[in-house]
Amino acid sequence: MKPTPRERGLVTLMTLAVLGYVLFVSAVAPADPHALPPLKVGVLHSHTGRLAGTEKPLNDAALMAIEEINTQGGLLGRELVPVLADGQSTGKGFARAAERLLSREEVQIIFGGYASAARRSMIPVIERNNGLLFYPAVYEGGETSHRVVYTGATPNQYITPAVQWFLDNGARRFFLVGSDYIYPRVSLALVHSQLTAAGGKVVGEDYLPPDTDQVSRTVRRIVLAKPDLIVSALAGATNAPFFTRLREAGADSGRQRVPALNLVADEWELRSQTARSKAGAYVAGDYVAANYFEELPDAANARFVREFKRRSGAPHVSDTVAAAYAGVHLWAHAVRSAGSVEPRAVLRAVRGASVRAPGGTVYADRGNRHLWKRARLGRIQLDGKIEQVWSSEAVIRPSPYSPYRSKEEWDRLVSHLYQGWGKRWTRPPGGPELPLEPRPGAP
Repeated sequence: MKPTPRERGLVTLMTLAVLGYVLFVSAVAPADPHALPPLKVGVLHSHTGRLAGTEKPLNDAALMAIEEINTQGGLLGRELVPVLADGQSTGKGFARAAERLLSREEVQIIFGGYASAARRSMIPVIERNNGLLFYPAVYEGGETSHRVVYTGATPNQYITPAVQWFLDNGARRFFLVGSDYIYPRVSLALVHSQLTAAGGKVVGEDYLPPDTDQVSRTVRRIVLAKPDLIVSALAGATNAPFFTRLREAGADSGRQRVPALNLVADEWELRSQTARSKAGAYVAGDYVAANYFEELPDAANARFVREFKRRSGAPHVSDTVAAAYAGVHLWAHAVRSAGSVEPRAVLRAVRGASVRAPGGTVYADRGNRHLWKRARLGRIQLDGKIEQVWSSEAVIRPSPYSPYRSKEEWDRLVSHLYQGWGKRWTRPPGGPELPLEPRPGAP
């Protein structure tokens, strides 16, 4: 028996209703991250060389954030697949690895870098290949690449406030010491300019070859200079012999202990040093300028620290680890806002964006793609933990170029060092001891 027109109409309505329900469910259901091709993202840190141990936690932090994003359904319906690369602890190694990631692996975003030589070596590659770099470490300022989002701090967010705190608390005589590469040279030039403007006095300044243990001459100079504060931008393997010899040589001269302010060694490095070397006892009582400490009394931070240690097996969490983790989530936030992973779209969306980071909410500056951050100063305890002794009242706007000199003067200093070291960002072995400043009128 043929269906009546009324029955045919009911069947049609029921069919349309079912189809509408299917379309509705498809529209509102969470996206399956496996339904679309996966999205490759580059994670570039040193797995070999002298910085491998320092950069492993940064690699782990980026992977942790990527895994969290995938657990939440991926990004724009796509699963994130990290492509790992080894920068080999050298600027050239990072440049080669970045080239491979962008041109051969066809990634558009790289999370990575630590040393300033790595970042500065990668930037021309990133710009030439129209890529995007999220860089997690504090740095010396003096640059603003249009293809980099800087999730570490600029000097006015950690160095300048820390030095001012010591000036406010009576320090007047400062000895500056650093490893001879781009970050310490430019950072301590900034400190020198700040002290000149604020009435402080530099009673000595010395630069040592990277990773040297030949520290006796510098220690003798410090003992004779009798500073109120030692500002240290020493990196890596030089720290243990330097602080051991410094305290054994009687740098305190029977007076109240002369503290050091660390601008390079972060919480991870200092805690590791405390655990492995007798130098740990000699850094207790010294200070660290940073934007984040593991012990910050915040429930969200405690959860992050606990989860990161569980996943990575790391004993400590540093400022740079927190910035590496936050950088991945900031990029993902910008991608969702833009509806695209294309770098130019992401760069537009990241301006003014904010995400919850382990140390609190961070904001990307609309003009220079650096993050607004709170400055903090911590004192190293005997057990290696860092106790916060001061924090800025508000977050500080990032300023890549310190106002103590003009942009042209900072660019001239950077060029002076790069050219003088044979177009390298680190003084080469046996290379010349360059004057602290370029000659007047030098290009």
